[in-house]
Amino acid sequence: MFKLYFYSDFEKLSEKELSEIIENLPQSVKERAGRYKKEEDRKKSFICYNLLKEALEKDYGISSFELFFSSQGKPYIKGRNDIFFNISHSKKCCVCVISDKEIGVDIEEIKPFSQRLAEKVCSENELIQIENSSDKAREFTKIWTRKESFIKMTGEGFSHGLKEADTTKTEFFTEEREGLFISVCESK
Repeated sequence: MFKLYFYSDFEKLSEKELSEIIENLPQSVKERAGRYKKEEDRKKSFICYNLLKEALEKDYGISSFELFFSSQGKPYIKGRNDIFFNISHSKKCCVCVISDKEIGVDIEEIKPFSQRLAEKVCSENELIQIENSSDKAREFTKIWTRKESFIKMTGEGFSHGLKEADTTKTEFFTEEREGLFISVCESK
């Protein structure tokens, strides 16, 4: 069973508080999050990793950790085969999931529907779901978050073609919150 950590109070976060968050993160995290070109993305990445830090302290009593990254870029804690996590952020919020199984998460704002994009990335089953939906933008966004959470869970990233990741054949936790879809895919 996973736990989901959510943060959306960006306006309330002062520069001083953000500096303290960054200061207390492991060096590997500072380097990884610091690679984002846009300042807003760096900030949200730091917040995501701070959610992880808080989850590790609360759920596992771990106050100090270093992250390592697979060849596909999936983060992990070396020597801890019992802890799996994943992070994601959007314009409005940050999420972190933590579990004792492989896990992936994605969060996205509902965007205008594009038939062309849907045909490029969706399986036939997913296209049928979208076609039968009363709100194609919502349905496509839900499917997109499920696809991303799946490929993040497997650690294969976009090398595992999105069209081949048929979300109708896997179980997901999906929630709509504050105009966003959050999807979590956890291995069995």
